[in-house]
Amino acid sequence: MSNHFKNDIDALAKHYGELVKRHGDAAESAQYADRETQERRMQVLCEIGVTKDSKVLDFGCGTGQMLNLLQRTMEFEGEYVGYDISPEAIEFARSAHPGGRFEVRDVLENPSDETFDYVLVSGVFNNAMSDNRAFFQEVSRRLMAQAGKGYAFNMLSRFVDYFDEGLYYEDPLQAFRFCKEELSPLVTLRHDYAVRPGSIPFEFTIYVNQSDIDPRALNTPKPD
Repeated sequence: MSNHFKNDIDALAKHYGELVKRHGDAAESAQYADRETQERRMQVLCEIGVTKDSKVLDFGCGTGQMLNLLQRTMEFEGEYVGYDISPEAIEFARSAHPGGRFEVRDVLENPSDETFDYVLVSGVFNNAMSDNRAFFQEVSRRLMAQAGKGYAFNMLSRFVDYFDEGLYYEDPLQAFRFCKEELSPLVTLRHDYAVRPGSIPFEFTIYVNQSDIDPRALNTPKPD
């Protein structure tokens, strides 16, 4: 199932494994410039509604910095689970954060039926792949099925003045449309924050809240 992404995922696992070996628990191991900008992104994700008692899935958890942030900023007492495709990252996370549960898991090859209050995704969709949009959409469908209350993710925006050829920049309106039409009618697009003071917003975050209303029903033409 979804084997057409296997080569991409294997390459990413190797890439991030090497970063962990080189940088350990530093922000650079997750391909961030520094801890300040890494945590700013995570804080925005948590604003979907995460509380100290939530059950959270940190998808693409790296070395587990999200758990550290939750414990420090809101005295987190809920249940934290981290998935990553890098064995090196997971090994480091288990050692550094014994209060969390960490798993090496590719949800396209090895999906889980476990559900969470919130599923949070930071930076996972940023590296250039063979078909980034299809990857983002397929992973999002899987993760939304595990999110009892909501799913939050960030992506690099096409509203920038510089493009790195190794990264993927998405049209935020396309991402919003996909979420609104396929995941839930309750979608918020945030393109209003900067990761450091004085910088121009070059990424966006989307919150997708669960709803009893099937989003596809909203797109069905009504008879005259």
